[in-house]
Amino acid sequence: MLQSIFVYSLLFGSMLLCAHYASKKSSCVSISSGIVKERSFWHIEIIFPLILFAVVFGMRYDVGVDHLNYLEGYINRDYIGKQEYLFNLLSDIGWKFNLHFVVYFGIIAFIQVFFFFYAFKDERFLFPLLTFFIFTNGDILSWMNIIRHSLAICIWVFSIRYIEKKGFWTYSFWCVIAFLFHRSAIVLIIFYPILRNGRDYLRSVPFQLILMLSAFVFRALFAGMIMRFEPIIDAYINVIGGGLYQSYDVDGLMDSFREPEGTGLAYLFKILLNLVIIIFSKKIKTFYNSKRFNIIYFFFFLGLITTYMFPVGAIAITRPFRYFYIFQTIMYAYFLYYLYKTKLKNTLQGSLNALMYYGLIIVFLGIFYMSQITSNEYASLWYQFFFDHSIRGYG
Repeated sequence: MLQSIFVYSLLFGSMLLCAHYASKKSSCVSISSGIVKERSFWHIEIIFPLILFAVVFGMRYDVGVDHLNYLEGYINRDYIGKQEYLFNLLSDIGWKFNLHFVVYFGIIAFIQVFFFFYAFKDERFLFPLLTFFIFTNGDILSWMNIIRHSLAICIWVFSIRYIEKKGFWTYSFWCVIAFLFHRSAIVLIIFYPILRNGRDYLRSVPFQLILMLSAFVFRALFAGMIMRFEPIIDAYINVIGGGLYQSYDVDGLMDSFREPEGTGLAYLFKILLNLVIIIFSKKIKTFYNSKRFNIIYFFFFLGLITTYMFPVGAIAITRPFRYFYIFQTIMYAYFLYYLYKTKLKNTLQGSLNALMYYGLIIVFLGIFYMSQITSNEYASLWYQFFFDHSIRGYG
């Protein structure tokens, strides 16, 4: 546990410092002729922490059940990705050059974190907060477990910039790239015609709150409804599972339902935070005033609804919706930046925003470190180096 806290804190602190420095640099620079030019992403304060992240997570062992399957597949030269040719290509390269699995996983981790931050290269003011929340909201603890899906998610998050720019073919190209890492990504193309104009579909706060309440009602009724629609659900599961997952059937789905682990206080706190963001949504949209933010908010809300509609652990149903869950982390970064910029005003609202700003930082840090302190070595939350274990089949 102490090793885990030390490694995560060192990586977390290093990335935060670099992100803070990068955020102070404008995304544009002026040259002598007065022409404004976009500042290159490839600067040491950005690239160094991404490489550091890749090294640390390349060396991490037992990230979860899926991670161990990927490790075994790489060692045994067995394709984990079925018909996902870009992911298979990564394995082929590793095998051809006899790369240690640490290097192989490090390359994967770099691709994930690079695309995630590159998606916000024009909003570098968010870098410190994005760094803060990918740690404290737990995203990094799953990226190297659901590896193919996380690769597709990070690439797709980058691609949504082309919805705003109305670049259908470019957006479709990156969706296909994501598809070649995880085939479920192909369905994401449908969002282009829906969001290309940056329309705000969620202007009404009461409407959003009603949808949130409806999601919890649906969840309460879900277990009773599932057996009545078994043929439809079996067909749905067969499409998204494609015969790859033996537990993808209604019986396996019923067995997978579980309540949140621990006291559930962190879970309830995040529900409350999401409600606060919905209540503040009009003000936040006015603050950012961009089509891009409307698009991101749409995916954030879609992620909330699909998170709360289904019981925890119902992976067979929720797998396609994982693309939207990352937007909670992204929205928390936007929300905290909004609070930071508005807390400076000498008003009651400014004081309230300051209280929320510092309170959220403290609570999320507490959640992150308490998850490490209260966990155990079998929960796949602790940081374990690969050399702490004997890896069968490699040597």
